[in-house]
Amino acid sequence: MRYIALSALVLLAGCATQNERHVGIHDVPSSTVFGYQDPSGGDATLNIVREQGLWGAGCSTAIYVDDKVVADMEIGEQLVLHVPSGTRKLSMLPHGACAAERVEADASVGQGETKTFTIPASGEGLDTQAPPKA
Repeated sequence: MRYIALSALVLLAGCATQNERHVGIHDVPSSTVFGYQDPSGGDATLNIVREQGLWGAGCSTAIYVDDKVVADMEIGEQLVLHVPSGTRKLSMLPHGACAAERVEADASVGQGETKTFTIPASGEGLDTQAPPKA
């Protein structure tokens, strides 16, 4: 009986620990970013944040700008893209354990402008955040 109680305690302790990947928002690893990393004159900035949560832990999200894949994101990651100003089409495609339809958003940005988008932890959806009030 003592061994069963000890085994249960060890198993529960393992469930109570958190992987560093699931704590806080961090940058997308450079190995999964494929473009728009170098700022240049006349560019605009797109910030994309995939929220924390265990619901979408088995899902990756491919990020596209103008139908070209530029990154692959996991939960709790943020991505900063330096894109040419003007009309841009931002889209995301969940894949992995929770494959879903591609979702698109208008990412039209002016020179020097920054636009922020969020992806829920589930990996389904792409919402723009309102700029902070002055």
